[in-house]
Amino acid sequence: MALNTSFSALESSIGSAKLRLMTQANQDRLNASRIRQGMEPEARAKLRYLTLLAETDSTNAAVLRLPGDQQHAHALLADRQTGGRGRRQRTWHSPAGGNIYLSLGWWFGDPGHPLSTLPLLVAIAVCRALARTGLQGHGIKWPNDILVGDEKLAGILVELQSSGIGPAAVVIGIGLNVRMPPLDKTETGTAIDRPWTDLATQLGSGDAGIGRNRISALLLEELVSALEHFEAVGFEGFRQDWQKLDLLDGNNVELEHLGQTIRGLALGVDDNGGLVVETEGGGARVFHSAEVSMHRG
Repeated sequence: MALNTSFSALESSIGSAKLRLMTQANQDRLNASRIRQGMEPEARAKLRYLTLLAETDSTNAAVLRLPGDQQHAHALLADRQTGGRGRRQRTWHSPAGGNIYLSLGWWFGDPGHPLSTLPLLVAIAVCRALARTGLQGHGIKWPNDILVGDEKLAGILVELQSSGIGPAAVVIGIGLNVRMPPLDKTETGTAIDRPWTDLATQLGSGDAGIGRNRISALLLEELVSALEHFEAVGFEGFRQDWQKLDLLDGNNVELEHLGQTIRGLALGVDDNGGLVVETEGGGARVFHSAEVSMHRG
């Protein structure tokens, strides 16, 4: 009798949890009007298009498939991605209903500043938006992973279309874990190969500030503002913010670069967004592409 009672209580608990998740999902459906209304008027006016999709292969790829004249200031969000992509050809696990998969197309008429710093700039904008939800303790692992502690909260993929001179178009992709399905950490070990977290976990009970429409509005608002400011002043206008958010600066790091393992002390970034490392016995080197991690011991 006691055993049956325990099973009944467990079933009831599981049923209640599923019901809460279904209720949250229904209340948190992406809605274009609510996203636009959540933006400040100035940023809202500069966002030309806002497209919502139930599913797509990749939001970046979806923007890139648009006619060229429809890509600038075009934000596209999907509830689910079947082929989400990250840096270095990684897959971004993209279950439906709880997270944000957002891409923004942007056109630079005549960029006078190194566009190689854009991933850093976008990471700063994402951190600013997250701070407005009440999140604390987050930072950036070069060039653009958003971490809380050692756990990844968001990833960024910036794809540049440019001939090297004159106009340039970029597509900025952001994957943000807002409310991951509760069993994913055990069921998707092969899909997610590193420690992760989500915003709901970090903000704790009450779910204050973590509605996807509100967060999407904050992300777009900060992105539009940052991109326009970048056109005017370049990365130097963001360097102080970078220094505050840089999780590697002053720490020992290990890099995988061209098949070699390199260790040294991270010394911030250069004017082109490259990671400056005082290598062991090799002097200071700048890396523009590498897999980097904190080195302990």
